[in-house]
Amino acid sequence: MPPLDFKALFHIFMLALLGITLEQVLYFSGFEYTTSTYAATITNLIPAIAFVMACLLRLEKVNIKSPRGLAKVIGTIICVGGAMIMTFVKGPILEFFHHLRTSKSLSDILGAKSLVDTKDNLTLGIILLIISVTAYSAWISYQAWVFQDYPAQLSLTALMLLMGTVQCGVIAVSFERSASAWRLAWNYRLLTYIYSGVVCSAIGFFIQSWCINKRGPIFASAFYPLSSVITAILEPIFLHVDLYVGSAVGMAVIIVGLYVVLWGKAQDTKGSRSKILPTQMGDEFFSDREGGERREKVVEMPKVENQNEPR
Repeated sequence: MPPLDFKALFHIFMLALLGITLEQVLYFSGFEYTTSTYAATITNLIPAIAFVMACLLRLEKVNIKSPRGLAKVIGTIICVGGAMIMTFVKGPILEFFHHLRTSKSLSDILGAKSLVDTKDNLTLGIILLIISVTAYSAWISYQAWVFQDYPAQLSLTALMLLMGTVQCGVIAVSFERSASAWRLAWNYRLLTYIYSGVVCSAIGFFIQSWCINKRGPIFASAFYPLSSVITAILEPIFLHVDLYVGSAVGMAVIIVGLYVVLWGKAQDTKGSRSKILPTQMGDEFFSDREGGERREKVVEMPKVENQNEPR
């Protein structure tokens, strides 16, 4: 575990503020004033916002004149476009998922209410959602700098969640004074709290931090629209929600865009290899893969005279 100096604590505090406190508090506040459609649409803008931030901060090198740079730009646009198709385009209902439905929906089993009362302040809700996804995108990009001073992902995640808990606790105590809101009971709410804390926050943040450290912010944010794809598949099965053709088309578009981004990142990995060791046949090969092209230089070894040959 690296030493915790003031600089490292400041970085961890800012990560908790951006990725946990601002992102979650503003997201749920904005969701209360809007609908799930607006929330899903604005949240799927995270790859595009993270892409722009990473380019402006020079955390990612994007050369649109090269195939790999152009692939990352086009792939990100395709992912966002597919998410928009899933949100706004419906079309006919796919009857295939009706055969996969459970006997009872998960909402009926848990006794949860499916209707949510929204307040009539759409403009404020959209602003809060935009600030939320901007803070989360900044959290993705900011980690690339933090790993230079504090490269331990596991301890970083634990300390970040601890500081985020304290920050959210202070905000919750300041705005929620009712004692009934703090009571815990053995119901689906407690299950939601445990699942969100262990899986979504602890495990999810650790995996994201590891991916950002290994492949960069664009690679990690490119997978975010997949949450809409997985949700669209699970909702008809467990919540008995209809799946439309537009959602299926949007899924396919997102997968294509994700593949294009991954192809561009794979070319970055190949481009980092600048030299190949000399072969045992006596020739030296030097490879320059920058821009996807390979150039070879052959250096012939001097011939060794055979002492057995007559002179």
